[in-house]
Amino acid sequence: MRAPSAPARPAVSDDAPLPVDPQTFAIYMAGVRALPDAGAQRIPLSASKLERASASGTAQGVDLDAEARSHMRSLVLEGIRFEMVDDGDHLEGRRLDVDPRELRRLRRGQYTVDGKIDLHGLGADEARQAVEGFVRKRAQEGDRVVLVVHGKGTHSPRGYAVLRGEIAAWLSQGRSARHVAAFTTAPDDQGGAGAVLVLLAR
Repeated sequence: MRAPSAPARPAVSDDAPLPVDPQTFAIYMAGVRALPDAGAQRIPLSASKLERASASGTAQGVDLDAEARSHMRSLVLEGIRFEMVDDGDHLEGRRLDVDPRELRRLRRGQYTVDGKIDLHGLGADEARQAVEGFVRKRAQEGDRVVLVVHGKGTHSPRGYAVLRGEIAAWLSQGRSARHVAAFTTAPDDQGGAGAVLVLLAR
């Protein structure tokens, strides 16, 4: 008569974690404190930025990725790339497919200004939308050069031009990029450091 066989032991994978005895576990957990009970406020680490913002109620209905998608659409799908220089006083940029001589002419004020927009008194979001709409409309109407007045920051709370730091991004990325060939800080008689001349793409 055959002896009863011992129950088969489950196969253990090399990747399977080894069991930890209570003493070892206590050593691992020394100094660890439980998080205060956050109740419904706790959000899984796997939640996306949009889910986190929506859960906190700070950005409901806001598409946090819209600007990034717009930027990528211009750079990837349309192949638009700019080179830019900003030394703190002078700002300029040029699409890589635009002749550098065009930027030099623009810098010297050799073009007639066809239109102007003044951004004084606008917040960053309002100013961006205004610039995008203005540039698009002027390009569609066949204008060649426009002036964007962003101010020198004289009346800003911190004493510097808040919008100046955003202008280059607005003109070289997203919706405006396809309409812009080059841009540069305006000559002194056209606003100087408080304005940017924009050469529109044909």
